[in-house]
Amino acid sequence: MINTIMLDCGGVVTYPLTGEWMMAPGLDELKAKYNFTIDEERAREGLKKNIHFVDEGQLITGFKHELECRIRFTNAMSEYLGVKLEEADVMKMVRFQTYDDSKYQLYEDSIPGVRRLSEKYRVGFVSNAMPSMIRALINTGLCDELSFFTVSCLIGCQKPEEGIFLKALEEAGAKPEECVFVEDIGANLFAAGRLGIRQIRMMRDHYLTWALPDFEWHGAVAHDLAEVEKLVEAHNLGEKEIPLCTE
Repeated sequence: MINTIMLDCGGVVTYPLTGEWMMAPGLDELKAKYNFTIDEERAREGLKKNIHFVDEGQLITGFKHELECRIRFTNAMSEYLGVKLEEADVMKMVRFQTYDDSKYQLYEDSIPGVRRLSEKYRVGFVSNAMPSMIRALINTGLCDELSFFTVSCLIGCQKPEEGIFLKALEEAGAKPEECVFVEDIGANLFAAGRLGIRQIRMMRDHYLTWALPDFEWHGAVAHDLAEVEKLVEAHNLGEKEIPLCTE
């Protein structure tokens, strides 16, 4: 019997305003000002090379710490792309990323869907995130009905590491067999499955300007929170089981 629903945040309840988690608005203006173009392949290479500056699995002690991480990342990326940004432009971008809640847009069904689920189940977030996402989601009112909120930057551990799921189970007061995890990233889904947590792959209308890595999936699929609710209800009634997928 499932009594606990673990929700990822990005791609499940929220999406980035710009279509890029690491990009602030105003890119076209910067291209014009500095007369540069961005090669998408090189940008992806730069992201992989420099993502450690904004590693969400490290302990982030507050907004100042997050801002410092984002400054280092932005400077490293601009250098990798061969662009020397003025400090004012760097600060404009990183302040948006750190302090502007509009970065995190909610799907239309996020608040009513989470509220409805929380009337029947323990519901919480299990997310790789920095303090800015925590603040933004709290300010929307989305967190009012949550039973737990397990976030990587608060515990120094991120998906798909086992530790973040163990911490979520502890905070939820639940056993793996009582839980279902809703997520859009394959590695994270399979990591939960290896601990005995059932999974639902969330497939929202595409929310990024670039495609997520595809993966083979034979488990349950939902396109919104109403479908999540139906899948869990059918599982608990014995009508259709939510499979446990471990790759």
